[in-house]
Amino acid sequence: MTITHTRRRSRRWPRRSRNLRQGFTLIETVLAMTILSAIVLMIGLGTSQLQRAVGDAGIRSRAHARADMQIGLARTWPTWSTLERLSASSYNGLEDGLRTTTVVTADTTGRRRIKRVRVTVEAVPASLMPSPVTRNISIAIP
Repeated sequence: MTITHTRRRSRRWPRRSRNLRQGFTLIETVLAMTILSAIVLMIGLGTSQLQRAVGDAGIRSRAHARADMQIGLARTWPTWSTLERLSASSYNGLEDGLRTTTVVTADTTGRRRIKRVRVTVEAVPASLMPSPVTRNISIAIP
């Protein structure tokens, strides 16, 4: 009596199915491409928003510097009585897309002798910087 052992094949994965599982399906590939495209699009939008914010900050920074420079000029003005000349067009105007306006008003009520200097810097066109930069200073007679 001879006993023969028959080898049983594992029924977990038939031979045909093994060959089908070696790659990605079309649905998996399309889904991966869609997710990757969405990520690239979000990165692009974020970069453009960041670039615009940096540009806006640069314009605003130049406007602050221009206003501070004009206030510094008012502080170092040689004579109090001629401070109104700072309102002249030679000290104000349009340069680099920024318009500077300086207004000097005298306050001589009572015994006070004060001149108020107001500097306003705005972008041209106004859409580049919606709100103007303003600086104020009061200068008393020495």
